[in-house]
Amino acid sequence: MISSLRIKPYYFYFNDRREKLMNKFIANQNDDNQTLFKFLKKNYKTTPLSVIYKWLRKGDIKINNKRIKDKDYLIKTNDVIVVYDNNKPVLRDDFKKLSNYDIDVIYEDTNLLIVKKPYNVEVHSPVKTSMDDIVKNYLFDTKQYNPSEENSYVISHIHRLDKLTSGLIMYAKNKQTHDIMVEAIQDKDKIEKYYRCRIDVPVTESLVAKGWIKYDPIIQKSVFSEEFRSDYKEATTIFNVVSLDVTNEQTELEVQILTGRKHQIRATLEYYGASIINDSRYSGTIINNNKMIFLFANKLVFNGFEGNLENLNGKIIEIEPTW
Repeated sequence: MISSLRIKPYYFYFNDRREKLMNKFIANQNDDNQTLFKFLKKNYKTTPLSVIYKWLRKGDIKINNKRIKDKDYLIKTNDVIVVYDNNKPVLRDDFKKLSNYDIDVIYEDTNLLIVKKPYNVEVHSPVKTSMDDIVKNYLFDTKQYNPSEENSYVISHIHRLDKLTSGLIMYAKNKQTHDIMVEAIQDKDKIEKYYRCRIDVPVTESLVAKGWIKYDPIIQKSVFSEEFRSDYKEATTIFNVVSLDVTNEQTELEVQILTGRKHQIRATLEYYGASIINDSRYSGTIINNNKMIFLFANKLVFNGFEGNLENLNGKIIEIEPTW
């Protein structure tokens, strides 16, 4: 685990007429390669950008006892950053300490955590208890994360799952891992994500669905089309048959998404007339009243990583669907 103690900001008055405060930060490894401007924005969220630019212009910022006016200066571990101004940094208030919580850890190492997200839990929510909140509490309670010791990094999910989708979700324990994993997902070259779903029609052949998709906030669902539309985003999904239940006219599919669009699997299947069971929003057949849709993120495959994440290469993290 990559971590470093942060000395909290402290303040004192100078003996000149301006009586400016001094706010001091010591950068840790989660601040590495972040621009000075971005660092300041994160720590002074309520301060107007015009004021931050003024600090830079007037030389009110010192790093390692040298005045720095370059907003693109790259922060390095152990840099001592001093801001001479009356504006106080905004203390983080996004950590919700939970008295009790349940978490199902599937895989963990010093950099990465993979957990099973339950059905009907948001990945992130400013109001309700989210998966992000649960993971932060787990890492806090196991002494792997302390928000008061971080200048800018907040434990964050690497990818999302819909509220109604359960299954595997990844979290980075440090900024370096988060940036590498997000890039890997965007480049589609190091992480393969697989889902399992059950649909309400019998299917015997595989399908590579290529088209375009758009989320409509008015109807709160995505719309898929095989025809190009300028305001839609490209979407590609691979469907392979796992098993066929002829009696109940149901099919279990393995699904691989090559693009990460909102409700991509659900909207694509609806377009082809093969909706997910219990997915009423996308025309699925309801077979019970627990409202859990039959869609599950069940497998992650890793390859091509270097450095601190090289240990992931060849790993297949897989669990059986629960629905």
